[in-house]
Amino acid sequence: MLSATDEAEKVSEFIDLNRYPIHRLETPEGQSLLEKCQRELRTRGACQLDGFLRPYAVERLVAEALGKADSAYRTDDTHNVYFETIPDSVADDDPRGMRQHSSKLTIAWDRIDQDSPLRAVYNWDALTNFIGQALEMPQFYRYDDTLGACSVALFEKGDELGWHFDRSHFAVTLMLQPTDAGGEYEYFHMLRTPGDENEQGVVSRLRGSSEGVIRLANEPGTLSLFRGRYSMHRVKPVLGETTRVNAVLAYSEKPDDKLNSLTQSLFYGRTT
Repeated sequence: MLSATDEAEKVSEFIDLNRYPIHRLETPEGQSLLEKCQRELRTRGACQLDGFLRPYAVERLVAEALGKADSAYRTDDTHNVYFETIPDSVADDDPRGMRQHSSKLTIAWDRIDQDSPLRAVYNWDALTNFIGQALEMPQFYRYDDTLGACSVALFEKGDELGWHFDRSHFAVTLMLQPTDAGGEYEYFHMLRTPGDENEQGVVSRLRGSSEGVIRLANEPGTLSLFRGRYSMHRVKPVLGETTRVNAVLAYSEKPDDKLNSLTQSLFYGRTT
């Protein structure tokens, strides 16, 4: 078993620990980084660390993902912004009846190479600890799911994530390759709140209003932390020929958490 120092040295091949000392949060540099992330998550619901992954790691992960595209699982569905059953009959101004489209390819965790940089990064305790503290979560654990712990999403031409609110309180992603046209990540910060669904505001945005829209950068190697439970967001349709590739890192407030078989089947086309 590697010591903490040896493990950090190994992972530094993939993560720029000079710029982002996530393994030394007790230092002034580490505290400054942590406070920056916490502040941005509180004020705008998102924090991005560009250049978090080194170019070498990004290149390896993109090559691995594209090499597995033919065996990835494709989803192509319509849904509403709440991912709830769409009623048979609703008023024109009811967001529950306004259909959105989402489609993509997904490579499950058990299909990621054993020597992949993604495994070294995701399995590193220091990264888990940093993300948990940045999100100000008192309990924070990696997902214990053979398929969904850390997956890779590929968006080919025409693919997108339609407008939606997340069911979870946070999302963690690594951008690996943006497309050459389209595929932008957009969101409306706190469009709803725990006490106000703001259905009128949701409908207005679904009908095309861009009032208050925020667009996140899509630079390769960027680590993004995002709070999407109350901020409606989407990935715009990919228009270019270059496949958009990003990794989705799953965590939970509970130890040993995993997807149920129905969700596994929905996201990955199989169960464990």
